[in-house]
Amino acid sequence: MRACVVGAGPGGIVTAKVLLENGFDVTVFDKYRQVGGIWSSEGCYDGLANQSALRLFEFADLPNRLHFAGAADTQRYLENYARTFSVLDCVRPGTEVISVRPVDGPGRVGASGWSVGSRPAGDKAADLHRETFDYVAVASGAHHHAQLPELPGRESFRGTVLHSSEVRAGTFAGRRVVVVGGGKSALDLVTRAAPDAASATIVQRKVNWMIPERLLLGLVGYKWILFTRLGEALLPRYHDPACVPPIDRIDERVKRALWWLITRDMLFSAGLYRLPRQLRPAHALPFHLAHAGVMPRGYARAVRRGLIAAKVSAVEAYTDEGLRLATGEEVAADVIVFATGHHRVFPFLDPSVRVHDADGRLRLYRGIVPPGTDRLGFVGFRQVFNNIMGVELTAHWLTSHFRATLRTAPGEQEMQEDTDARLAWQEQVLPGSGGYDFGPYDIHCADELLHDMGLPSRRAGNLLVEYLLPGGVAHRYAGLNRPSSTK
Repeated sequence: MRACVVGAGPGGIVTAKVLLENGFDVTVFDKYRQVGGIWSSEGCYDGLANQSALRLFEFADLPNRLHFAGAADTQRYLENYARTFSVLDCVRPGTEVISVRPVDGPGRVGASGWSVGSRPAGDKAADLHRETFDYVAVASGAHHHAQLPELPGRESFRGTVLHSSEVRAGTFAGRRVVVVGGGKSALDLVTRAAPDAASATIVQRKVNWMIPERLLLGLVGYKWILFTRLGEALLPRYHDPACVPPIDRIDERVKRALWWLITRDMLFSAGLYRLPRQLRPAHALPFHLAHAGVMPRGYARAVRRGLIAAKVSAVEAYTDEGLRLATGEEVAADVIVFATGHHRVFPFLDPSVRVHDADGRLRLYRGIVPPGTDRLGFVGFRQVFNNIMGVELTAHWLTSHFRATLRTAPGEQEMQEDTDARLAWQEQVLPGSGGYDFGPYDIHCADELLHDMGLPSRRAGNLLVEYLLPGGVAHRYAGLNRPSSTK
């Protein structure tokens, strides 16, 4: 069984590892010259750091002692993982996939396999090299196609305009820097710019929640609160009834009272209480918790000290000197960085493969396979807070799907109906999730995939450990790679 994996980031290398251990002949294509995706030196912006606490950024079968690690240490861990499990032998570095199209034959799209066209990365004059594979796993990542707003007046601005993914060492030194965006990357970049830039300004339409490294007045790491079954029980009820245990049925009045306390603790622990009210989130938790990242160290302090100027407004247009905001204020800049996200698109996929709905949301059953398409799946687009665990469990589910060993095999119509219901739930509970972001539902998402694979969702020996200790961590799921365990 020949399998092609598109991408050698975390999702790609763990998918290749699981496929190899289940008897597949695997080829991994990656446009970078080393595994790791954005963590490699070619794709890493200056100041990028891992937002994962101890034992979170690790795969189940290779412990990792990194704690809020920098890019270089993270990269070394990923390379070590790929080397340890013989994935490096399968990787074709510096090779870009240009087209993935179904092999002509009877039945549904992809039923006869896939033709993959590739060429050396960056060499548009090179001829495509085509190969046929029985299965394709797309692990190209959600952060490769930059999304930049189209603003009037670009020709008048004489400075530098970058997307967040294009920032490199030395970009900020001695220059007036404006970062546009309110997510994790925006806060990271403006915090990184503050010590070196002539001035550092962040412009955001709204203030998003950011999770401090430590909660409960700064005493307890966030994973001990947010990555437990008890913590997830406080969230709005999960969409899949098979993954709603009795603890999730806590009275809504109790949930509201607890979220009132958590909201105030998070404001205090993140240092936001000491900032002006307009620089705090407008809605109480768990609203928009799916969009939260980990608060960068020093951000709130830099705002208080005037090292970062924070403005809450939409951006209206470029000017000769920088940007004009919707409030009418003009902000001077030498460098404008748009941390405005990415398009989740797959330009190499044949048009016969439909992965988006009319609203642009990813439309994948379980966030993994497109209904009506055979032998094709996506890894990394069922995103949860601890996405390393998420991609590893997705790799196991997809491998079981390819091997036809899942406990149930729903037809196309059932997949469509399930996907419709899940997207409607996401719009209500996780607005703006794009159909791929499951936010803080790490353990519920894991339970759902384990249920499909016929595996027990309880991963601890007793109930206290199961419900009170972090469960959304990869080492709880060690051993799933054994082929016999997929039955």
